[in-house]
Amino acid sequence: MTAPLPGHQSESSGPPLRPAWAEIDLDALRSNLALVRSRVEPAGILAVVKADAYGHGAIDIAMALENAGVEWLGVALVEEGAELRRAGIEQPILVLGAVQKPQLEALRQHRLVPAVSSLEQLRMWSEWLTTQSAEFRQTIHLKIDSGMNRLGVPRDDWPAALDLLRDQPRFELQGLLSHLADSEALDSQRTSEQCEVFLEAQSAVEAALSSSPTLRHIANSAAALHHKNTHASLVRSGLALYGIDPADCEDGLRPVMSVRARIVQVREIEPGETVGYGGGWTASRLSRIGVAPVGYADGYSWRLANKASALVGGRRVPVVGAVSMDMVTIDLTGTEAGVGTEVTLLGRDGDETITAWELARLRGTVPYEVLCHFGLRLPKRFRGRHSNPARRSLKRS
Repeated sequence: MTAPLPGHQSESSGPPLRPAWAEIDLDALRSNLALVRSRVEPAGILAVVKADAYGHGAIDIAMALENAGVEWLGVALVEEGAELRRAGIEQPILVLGAVQKPQLEALRQHRLVPAVSSLEQLRMWSEWLTTQSAEFRQTIHLKIDSGMNRLGVPRDDWPAALDLLRDQPRFELQGLLSHLADSEALDSQRTSEQCEVFLEAQSAVEAALSSSPTLRHIANSAAALHHKNTHASLVRSGLALYGIDPADCEDGLRPVMSVRARIVQVREIEPGETVGYGGGWTASRLSRIGVAPVGYADGYSWRLANKASALVGGRRVPVVGAVSMDMVTIDLTGTEAGVGTEVTLLGRDGDETITAWELARLRGTVPYEVLCHFGLRLPKRFRGRHSNPARRSLKRS
């Protein structure tokens, strides 16, 4: 039986030692998976769980998704894939990042599938394969650049890449993929242009090789929700599974992460007194100021000072003064909140909700970064089915 990871708690394991936590709702995750699946069927789903599942806890999220029947998992790093294998995850795992030569044996050891994204990488793999046993075959997905100009084999290198694949019989080309640059902009022409390039690449592969890849994928979360023509045979979904539409117009998704804390101190200050580093907020009245043990080291950005709200008893109250490394100060004036009162910094309380989009706009970033940063230090409490990492209801042979 696998022991729970340090800092990871199910709802049955009691309150966290630290009175601040990220609450992860696995039932919401399953609901989001079902919604995305309803939009993309008959295409399968590759769930992106890189960066600790966008801060949600990669092992627990991957276990829940595996139990819910997701077809593939995607990571950025070999180390991330190896961590999932050591935790007992059996689903196919695609490594989306650029793999380096010293890592090749680790991919084989942990049964990870690389996304090969350059002519140089293809040559590296081909040379390595000549050192392996004659019966060994390396499954790969070939990534082509359809216009994002990041990772991917550029058009001018397609013929040479296909020659390498044809001449090295130990390659098993299972998938062909690319990446959309602008799919959250619903009226952008770039998505359709990139899809046309992707279809050209598919035709080139089919003409050059005796067998075609069985998996084709270019769609990300925004494309899965809003661009049906991009779905192909597999879609890669990350942010949507965590309950957020990159285009910010899907109402059916349920946010998976909430961030909550308990007030650890309350003080009254007189009109004219200031709060926090630099005296960045001045009381205009007799005020009650509460301290919550969450700061920018936990992902609550210092840019939120004097801009963001917290939820107390289902109502909004202002965040005041500078956000410190480990603490944030909240104006509790007019509330009955005291030491031990729960505050919500991300998520729902009663009829009020603070979304990742709201925090992202206040701090001038994107919701991806908001979620990832909240996952850096806060302990996680898991709610819902399969919430205990030591308890798995479904084993795959």
